[in-house]
Amino acid sequence: MNPAPADLVISNCTALIHPDPDETDPQLAADSIEFRPNVTLVIRDGVIADVIAEVADSAASAPAAAERIDARGLVALPGFVNCHTHSPMVALRGLVEDRPEQEWFNDWIWPIESNLTSRIVELGARLACAEMIRGGVTCFADHYFAMDTVADVVAETGLRANLGEAFFSSQGPEGRERSLDFALRRRGSAGGRITTSLAPHAPYTVDDADLTATAELAREHGLLVHLHAAENRAQTDTSLARHGRTPIDVLKDTGLLDVDLLIAHGTGILDRDLPALRAATGRIGVASAPRGYLKFGWDTTPVRALVDAGVHVGLATDGAASNNTLDVWEAMTLTALVQKRTERDPRWLTARQALRHATLDSARAVGLGASIGSLAPGRRADLVLVDLSGPHTQPVHDLTATLVHSARSHDVRTTIVDGRVLMRGGRLTTVDVPSVAGELSELLPALVERGHGRRIQEYDT
Repeated sequence: MNPAPADLVISNCTALIHPDPDETDPQLAADSIEFRPNVTLVIRDGVIADVIAEVADSAASAPAAAERIDARGLVALPGFVNCHTHSPMVALRGLVEDRPEQEWFNDWIWPIESNLTSRIVELGARLACAEMIRGGVTCFADHYFAMDTVADVVAETGLRANLGEAFFSSQGPEGRERSLDFALRRRGSAGGRITTSLAPHAPYTVDDADLTATAELAREHGLLVHLHAAENRAQTDTSLARHGRTPIDVLKDTGLLDVDLLIAHGTGILDRDLPALRAATGRIGVASAPRGYLKFGWDTTPVRALVDAGVHVGLATDGAASNNTLDVWEAMTLTALVQKRTERDPRWLTARQALRHATLDSARAVGLGASIGSLAPGRRADLVLVDLSGPHTQPVHDLTATLVHSARSHDVRTTIVDGRVLMRGGRLTTVDVPSVAGELSELLPALVERGHGRRIQEYDT
């Protein structure tokens, strides 16, 4: 008997393949990617059912399907993963520029965020999802407030996300309890596309008792913990001066290195922190967002040292209030360039390594490496199709170098999550951008008003 028709067949593409996507050593597997021509991807029930490689005309040999995409001339990549962002903060894009982080937080961001409404959060998250879909991001890790609203937007727009309700110790036990309640209620929702995390803000805003309790809850419920730590060198120096410990020491002392942990930024991680990270019994990921570090004048994430320590380094954008864009493609390019300058070594970080960090390593950093991040049978069908026919990408001598150093996010033509097409031929199918942007613009005057004297928190580090 012939098999039932597939839901979607993508034929005649050149596909990025990780030959051993289950290889967990990030150093050994750093360069193990290859491109295969004339590939057919067969998708059933949101899963890649088959990868048929190197057929002269793959459309002719493809099984019957409810929907077909002829991807002749296009490159199929696993969807990019944005490992750390604050999606509703697109509402503050470009509002506060050219200021040091203490002024940026205390005089602008945290007073303005005290004006947030659920409607602004919804519109900001919806606009962010549209931007990420356009840029080839199929999954993001969000750390913010009003996460039930963000979860609803994720469900409607079709993206995949790991979501965490942020909390501070200044909120009392209720903050941590809300974070746990959200994580337990919403994990597995949106047809399994939503996973969740506990989201303490940072060691300088969440005390040791709260962090220890968070680690215990994560262990009890099998949850990821997503927080900011060692964001910059000044934070690390302040922590050492005040407490005699680095932020990574705090994570170790409170048990957070013994559960699955996603650390945002880590540009202040020191050599003395590496043994603790290497000895961690939990899966440790670090999300690196290089554009924002350049804007703030920070150092960059020590990717090479972290990879050597067995840490999964994923790529991120942070929020658009500091980064201005949710473009992981740009983060990939900057990672390759900034790491070369930091290490003073043109052989590190290679284009192949950068592409892997944007896909499989990012998926692992957010705890989803077994289900996304590679084009392989049994993985969820999260992928993008990229057009390299433009003058800025021709000629193609080295496909990986072209993707990392010449292509841009606007070269993404089609974005697919769980087998569902969210953008087809450059046109979004799940978000009406003019409507969202228009309504958000009407609400901005009330949002950016700072005369009330309130702040959601104090930046003191």
